[in-house]
Amino acid sequence: MTTTAPATETNETAETAEIPEAAGTAEAGETPGTAAGGGLGTALTTAYSDALAEVYDEIYPATPDLEDIADFLLTLTASGASVLELGVGTGRVALPLADKGFRVHGVDSSEGMLARLAEKDPEGRITPVHADFAALDLGRTFDVVLAPFNSLCCAVAPDEQIALMHAVARHTAPDGHVVVETFDPSDYHVQKKNEISTYPVPGRGAMIESIGVLPASQNMMVHNTLFLDGEPPKSATTVMRYLWPSELDLLAGIARLELSARYSGWREQPFDGGDSRKMCVSVYRPLS
Repeated sequence: MTTTAPATETNETAETAEIPEAAGTAEAGETPGTAAGGGLGTALTTAYSDALAEVYDEIYPATPDLEDIADFLLTLTASGASVLELGVGTGRVALPLADKGFRVHGVDSSEGMLARLAEKDPEGRITPVHADFAALDLGRTFDVVLAPFNSLCCAVAPDEQIALMHAVARHTAPDGHVVVETFDPSDYHVQKKNEISTYPVPGRGAMIESIGVLPASQNMMVHNTLFLDGEPPKSATTVMRYLWPSELDLLAGIARLELSARYSGWREQPFDGGDSRKMCVSVYRPLS
């Protein structure tokens, strides 16, 4: 997922990594599997992610600034701390976190994405969790719960986002941190026509992305079409619900989390809002 557009990090032919199934909870120290539950947002995100998993890393290649996320977490906690990442995808964030010594559990509803993660993590440094975020209950807490790349926006309605935030809170240690990255919706909220972007798939073709906005419900329709050499076009569509920073704070408050800091980047740049090219990094702490 990019930081400036609402694509989700969230292969039709990829072999799925062997992840033990679970009934929705896992005891500390066990490898968790599939949690029960799942709303419309989960179903849409899963299908969308499975369709793009094969080419995701080519469309959104790893960049040096991804390591900034690990450095940012080191300002909140120490190396060796436990991290739960929502929307782990192919491990673009989780693997740099592991390089810095963090113990990472990565949640994703897409088997295709987790299969790609397994290919990139042969040593098994990341503990994969195949689950719906909102239904997740691992029976333990983490020093940091991290939701990067707009993963909270994959919930398509307010009730789904409330459930997701409660799941975040129940997995956060009493002295832990919640770190959420979203995009500033200011420009998208007034968008009148579909926005069309083209992303290269190096040596293989291209992807065309169309984004339409329904301001009344704060929903975005994201439609992608892949044109790969020697293959028929393949399309994937998902829906997201963008969040204003003040709305995110309200959701956090409902789950008994309070804002402790907000930045427009992982290097703690001041956040002033009003520009969808900028990210919004929000840090929350559990209320005592």
